[in-house]
Amino acid sequence: MTLFDEILLKTFGVLLLGLMLSLVLIFIMHILMPKKVLKTYFKEPYFGPGEIAMFTGFPFGYMRTTMFMMALAFPAKGKKRGVENAYKLAPVWYCKVSKYFFIFL
Repeated sequence: MTLFDEILLKTFGVLLLGLMLSLVLIFIMHILMPKKVLKTYFKEPYFGPGEIAMFTGFPFGYMRTTMFMMALAFPAKGKKRGVENAYKLAPVWYCKVSKYFFIFL
C-alpha cells in the first residue's frame, strides 16, 4: 500500500467516524429538544403548512432539530424565520451544546 493510499484511507476513516458521531449527537439532541421551543416556534407563521408536515416525521424531523439547534446556538441565524428569540425558551446547556456542536463540526 502506498503512502497516498494510507493517507486516503485514514482520512476516509476519520471523516466517517466524525459523521457517525455527528448523527448520534443529533439523535440525542432530537430527543432532548425543549418542547417549549417546538410548541412556540414550530407553527405558522414561522413555518408553512407544508414544512410543518414535512419536518414532523422521520427523517426530516432531525433536519428540524438541526435548524433549531443552529437558531439556538447563533440567534442571528434564526432572524429570517423570526425565531431569533428562541434561545430564551431553551436551557442554557442546550444552547451551549448546540454552539459547540456547530463550532467543532
